[in-house]
Amino acid sequence: MKTIAGVGKSISASPELAGKEAAELACAPLAGAAPDFCLVFGTSGYDQSELLRGVRSVTGDARLSGCSGEGIIAAADSDERDRAVGVIAIRSRTLRFETFLIREYSSDPGRCGRELGRQVMAGDTSDALALLVFPDGLVGNCTDLLRALEAAIAPGIPIVGGSAGDAMVFERTWQFQDGDSASDSVAAVLVRGRGEVAIQVSHGCQTVGLQRLVTNAGGGWLRSIDGKPAWSVFREYLDGDPEDLNAEGIAHLSLAAELDPDAKEEYGSLIVRTPLQLDRESGALFFPGGGIATGTPVWIARRDSLRVRESARACAARIANHRRGERPAFVLQFDCAGRGRIMFGSRAAEEIVRPLQEEIGTSTPWLGFHTYGEIAPIKGRSYYHNYTVVLCAFFDNE
Repeated sequence: MKTIAGVGKSISASPELAGKEAAELACAPLAGAAPDFCLVFGTSGYDQSELLRGVRSVTGDARLSGCSGEGIIAAADSDERDRAVGVIAIRSRTLRFETFLIREYSSDPGRCGRELGRQVMAGDTSDALALLVFPDGLVGNCTDLLRALEAAIAPGIPIVGGSAGDAMVFERTWQFQDGDSASDSVAAVLVRGRGEVAIQVSHGCQTVGLQRLVTNAGGGWLRSIDGKPAWSVFREYLDGDPEDLNAEGIAHLSLAAELDPDAKEEYGSLIVRTPLQLDRESGALFFPGGGIATGTPVWIARRDSLRVRESARACAARIANHRRGERPAFVLQFDCAGRGRIMFGSRAAEEIVRPLQEEIGTSTPWLGFHTYGEIAPIKGRSYYHNYTVVLCAFFDNE
């Protein structure tokens, strides 16, 4: 096989030991050869610098990227404890990996997109397969980032990934490049070479109630819907008199906006957004994905566990049919933090990981994380999503 990949996981309490253990397991299938590239996702209970030190004690100078996540998906497991790390180590004769890290994301997401695009385009992109991106999930406007990035890179390079998370405390996330860990940044990987990528994305939400209208929004903040404070509208769909975003049931609610008409056939008619911050005084809600403007028609949407399972499995089936009879070299899964234990409890792996692997192949190297927002193209245009799963499968070519 032209590309060999292995996946390792550790739950050691020591960050350096955890990184070392996960990297050793990931490198085992390489039969003593050094990896060309490693992707690392770790939960936020670790000192991230020490975690990377442990990984690189095994992988040496191999290029490295990744970020912190609310949880990790490694092989057949979904693990959302405070200390868990997953690593995929890749050695390939056909694929190449270039890593990037753009800092000060929140101050100007558009500038970050343009600068990342400039750095990507400074090299050869004639054989580019995909650009993996991992922005900070707590700050910035990901829609602005994506629009600027799309305009700066060559047409046809799909942008896919997920935004970094923490332990649902919404305090700080980390992004990785080689031995560095940073916050308020965007980590990225350009995957190039003789290969092919298949990307699928789905949510499992359905609208409740009537169409509403955004009457005041800007800078990622949604201030009012139908002239009412945005939080008061969300509260209409919750029991009791909740005071903040930790209220029971809020994790099942989202905002749905109408998708661009030319994308509806493939994905459905709505794109989903979820708030991560509340200004209690004004009732404004912050959506780090952006993309919600004054005058936008919206609906309140609620997740449905059956739809989540069925639509995710359908995504995996489409990946499996992409090159029928041929197993991908590896698969990456970016799944919303609200679709793990919050929805499925201790059965998250059984519900949203293993059924997908059964469709594609249980022996396929598989790594991912639970995100604060997912990134995937629909009909060739990049979108920031919430409450979705994104599957990204890489295949070797001759």
